[in-house]
Amino acid sequence: MDELTGRTAVITGGASGIGLAMAHHFGAEGMRLVVGDVEAPALDAAVTELTDAGFEVVSEVIDVREIDDLKRLEATAIENFGNVHVLCNNAGVGGGGAVADPDNLATWKWTIDIDLWGVIYGCKVFLPAMIAHGEPCHVVNTASMAGHASPPMMGAYNVSKYGVVALSETLTREMQMEQTNVGVSVLCPAFVKTGIAESARNMPDDVAATVPERSDNEDGVQSFISALVDGGISPDIVAQAVVDAVKDNTFWILTHENTKAGITARAKEIVEGRNPTLDGALG
Repeated sequence: MDELTGRTAVITGGASGIGLAMAHHFGAEGMRLVVGDVEAPALDAAVTELTDAGFEVVSEVIDVREIDDLKRLEATAIENFGNVHVLCNNAGVGGGGAVADPDNLATWKWTIDIDLWGVIYGCKVFLPAMIAHGEPCHVVNTASMAGHASPPMMGAYNVSKYGVVALSETLTREMQMEQTNVGVSVLCPAFVKTGIAESARNMPDDVAATVPERSDNEDGVQSFISALVDGGISPDIVAQAVVDAVKDNTFWILTHENTKAGITARAKEIVEGRNPTLDGALG
């Protein structure tokens, strides 16, 4: 997309972190903003912040686990701004736990419903009209480096992010095959300074009630990851990379240069038939 001014961007998970940074950067490009998030107070604050920055913005409190909520978000976008041009399926949480733990199924389902099904629903709801109106469009699906590696004790998150990568690769090939007006990117950051380590703040009570106590191994991995998140890069760096990818029609958005070696090493392990190692997951 060479020209973003006057176009409309939809961002889920847009009240904080990477999503809010995306909204600021797309707004600075002259785009009109449609922001959805499950946290009502944070969303209100984000809309005030974006409006004060001089951007045109509307919002909806949504839960991306519910396809009807995404349909409502699309209706709000069309009613206020007309055609949608950029779709950022960005809402996500961290969670899951060990694969062999029989007691964390509700957490797994909650995580996968948001991190993978939320992206699927976003594509299913918004893409038909984006293709039909024929103007230049772009979809950005937020995955993670966890879509290329598989750290222990993060099974549901890893499964979701691998799924988002696969979905995005499938989608971009379909859009090429059908010669549509839609470009596709998949965002695969490593550690970014966001609130993802506190995702449980948005966990429904019925899910939270089922969360088992963490094992010592789980506590160790979670503490390690939380420290890396705290030392991560700014969401603004990620958001600028997203804007650049939309403009340049770049599929892979790898925001951490040092992660590329890990992707190469994993591919080499596969073709050489070597078993995955713990070192390969944690770096």
